[in-house]
Amino acid sequence: MTAKTVALVTVFTLTMVVADFVAPHRPVLHAEGRDSDSDVELLRADVRTKKMELVAERMQFTGNEADVFWPLYRQYEVELAAINDKKIKVIRDYMASHDNLDGARAKELAQRVFEVDQMTLDLRKKYFQEMTGVLPPKTAVRFLQLERRLQQLVDVQLASGFPLIKK
Repeated sequence: MTAKTVALVTVFTLTMVVADFVAPHRPVLHAEGRDSDSDVELLRADVRTKKMELVAERMQFTGNEADVFWPLYRQYEVELAAINDKKIKVIRDYMASHDNLDGARAKELAQRVFEVDQMTLDLRKKYFQEMTGVLPPKTAVRFLQLERRLQQLVDVQLASGFPLIKK
């Protein structure tokens, strides 16, 4: 099996994990019970593991790049998880109230989405700066490129499960 085939299989697997998270577990996003929180955490842990495997494969580190990259990556993932906690809260709030949103609540949810998006962008900028301080710029850009692609896959899967706001 070629490296390209393995990469495609890995991306497909990650996409399927994300799809499994969104489609059958859609009630998990708006349920408030402890079981749903633990389900979400299990799914997130699985996605993080698969993502880490994909990153390891696609980054193609040379020399000591891996030794420098992985501690930064783990820090990044911890900070990203905190942002994603906020994102999940916004999603749950939306799923719980989308049928009867008033204008003020809709604006408030939109503002929270903007804040999460800005926090994610700020985090990427921060770690890009840190990575380019210790890694070749092309390596740091490759990580950002991969990270954005994976996030776009997740976002598409999530968005496909969201009902539109009613008039």
